[in-house]
Amino acid sequence: MTRTYCTLFDRNYLYQAVALYRSLLRNATDFKLYALCMDATAHALLKRMQSDTLIPVGVEELLTPEVAAVRARTTHGQFCWVCQPLVCEWVLDRSGADMVTYLEADSLFFSDPQVLFDEMGDCPGTLVPHNFSAEFDNQATAGRFCVQFNAFRNNVAGRSLLAYWRESCFKYDKSAPTVYPGQTSLDDWPIRFPEVCVITHPGAGVAPWNVRGYALGVVDSVPHVDGRPVVFYHFHQYGRYRNGAHELGSYPLTRAVIDSFYRPYVDELRRAESVVRQTDGTFGYRREYADCNTLGRCLEVLKRKARRRYNVYPDAYFS
Repeated sequence: MTRTYCTLFDRNYLYQAVALYRSLLRNATDFKLYALCMDATAHALLKRMQSDTLIPVGVEELLTPEVAAVRARTTHGQFCWVCQPLVCEWVLDRSGADMVTYLEADSLFFSDPQVLFDEMGDCPGTLVPHNFSAEFDNQATAGRFCVQFNAFRNNVAGRSLLAYWRESCFKYDKSAPTVYPGQTSLDDWPIRFPEVCVITHPGAGVAPWNVRGYALGVVDSVPHVDGRPVVFYHFHQYGRYRNGAHELGSYPLTRAVIDSFYRPYVDELRRAESVVRQTDGTFGYRREYADCNTLGRCLEVLKRKARRRYNVYPDAYFS
């Protein structure tokens, strides 16, 4: 059985998307990953890579007059969120797949996701809770669930989930930059659609906002949380600086977390960069943070250091 996944990204996240794809190659069985490219640079490069299992989709293929109007009133980031349900619908419409699973491009699989599909059973869709650690509970703003592993069956119930999600995402507007209707609407799904599956496996969606709430271990080189293999880790806030340093985000991270998750991630990103540059040796885009070159930025760094949330490491640290 071929699993069908989709994700989306622009050129600044392309290395991370390729790393996600390569982690599926290692950990999943037969699959296809549809990649919605949010700019022409990413789309052209993926087309040149010519993979049967990593399938590029240009964002223009999703545009209708209604979608174009939403694009005009949203920021680039907001429009990416708008496109999450749209690419799922596009894939179901054109691939003939019986199900599609949306993944975030800044995730990496550490073990086989089949265990999550086993838990899903015959449900029409899946939700993965944020599982916030107590000190980082942000449900009021970000919602109970995180958009990161959302499966939808190609049937009436699954399509109803997608239609409701699309309607919610169309409420994004640049006039309300801190409102997240597409994600907070997920809170309603278990009420509106009682048959939806809320994934309980602790290894689904391990992330900086919840990893402190788990007992962490490593078995046969695979990170475990609460005695279960980590299926995927969500590398929220990860990026680079112009000097090559790695930004791991503003949540406090232990050395064990860095060694278990971020070292393998940096290794995988280096391999992804090599793969991409074999296709285009001039490609040099990545998610990049501003250097400490303004008073405001330097004050932010000082605050993070004072709170022990400064997770910036030179590239040599991961060598």
